[in-house]
Amino acid sequence: MLRVYSEFQDSLLMLKNIIFKEITLPAFDIPNWVATIIELGIGVAIAIVVYTLQTKTSKLAEELLSKISLMTSRVDSLLEQRRSDEQSKKTFECKRIIDHLEYIRKKEMELKEYLTEYISGDTTSQQLQYFIKQNFMPIAKYRIREIEDATRQLGDKLNDNKLRLDFLSYIEAFLNLSETVVVDGKQQNEDDLESFIISINLQLRRVQEFLTRFQNEIKENDDSTK
Repeated sequence: MLRVYSEFQDSLLMLKNIIFKEITLPAFDIPNWVATIIELGIGVAIAIVVYTLQTKTSKLAEELLSKISLMTSRVDSLLEQRRSDEQSKKTFECKRIIDHLEYIRKKEMELKEYLTEYISGDTTSQQLQYFIKQNFMPIAKYRIREIEDATRQLGDKLNDNKLRLDFLSYIEAFLNLSETVVVDGKQQNEDDLESFIISINLQLRRVQEFLTRFQNEIKENDDSTK
């Protein structure tokens, strides 16, 4: 831009010299007031050209800054939308796990009740086995599959770094307990059944622990959006 301006200024000076040369006659010199008017005209022309160039440059700079600002705003909007989507996803999956855990807790309490009644003689072996095979295991396994899927969906979104591994360990222990309770055609040992009840109590405490930890994840997630 400066080079163009310099070249243009040089051209105007050359034009001025040519004008003076053409107007100057051997017989007389150009009056001072004429020379002043010519120089003033050339100065005005230069000023107009410089102003025009500066105006165009200023407009280009404003347009560029406006485009940069618009792009930055769009990027910020996309990042904020992505963050919002991830937080919504996390809340959804945590609530999904909580719903399934609450149902599993309900079923474990029912299993504990059946085992207690079996030990006291208020429930037969057939009733216990029917409940386990029809009302506990299929439902529990379905819920566990859903919980495992929700845990995978959460990935590394949990703030509690140990929660995922601890929870997967609980799921494995729960399935092992469930499989152990099912004893086809065998006479149940009372001591074994009482140990099952103790294990169920431990499981229920673990369920409550995980319910609290996942609820805390939701609370922290909601607080971060405020």
